[in-house]
Amino acid sequence: MRFLFRLFLLFVLIAVVWVFRGPIMGQLGRVAGTSRPTGGETPGASGTTDRTTRGKVSDLDLSVETIAQELRATGRVVRRKVVEAGRQLEESTRDTRTTARLKARFALDPQLKTSEIHVDTADGRVTLTGRVDSAAEVARAIRMAVEEDDVLEVTSTLQVAPQPTPTPLH
Repeated sequence: MRFLFRLFLLFVLIAVVWVFRGPIMGQLGRVAGTSRPTGGETPGASGTTDRTTRGKVSDLDLSVETIAQELRATGRVVRRKVVEAGRQLEESTRDTRTTARLKARFALDPQLKTSEIHVDTADGRVTLTGRVDSAAEVARAIRMAVEEDDVLEVTSTLQVAPQPTPTPLH
């Protein structure tokens, strides 16, 4: 029953990521300046967007004349380092995908499916917590995590505590 619940949660997580993948990528495209200009933009704004996609502060147009012109034309001035924002978004979705893949592998593995292993991924660093039945299961979980492509480091605080055997009723 626990296996089916974990499998159901995995499918829900994958479905949520799949559904929101389009809006997230669309928003990333607008931030990165790949959306088409709308006619109400100032002539200098698209050039500024092109320069900021390289992500360097030196590439941002911070000249007083350009800022004053943009302020008069639109009433606001925006400068973004979109490469960094895109990288952060990509890393956060990569961590979510890594966590989902590991949870699925643990749930489908015949030796680990009854274990209570919680997976957390941050910046490619996986943390395994919970309870398993043996040291061999700890080693297996760590090995499976290390085998994932996007994993840089694995920290395990898995506790070895065999499941209690049911006592027969008299």
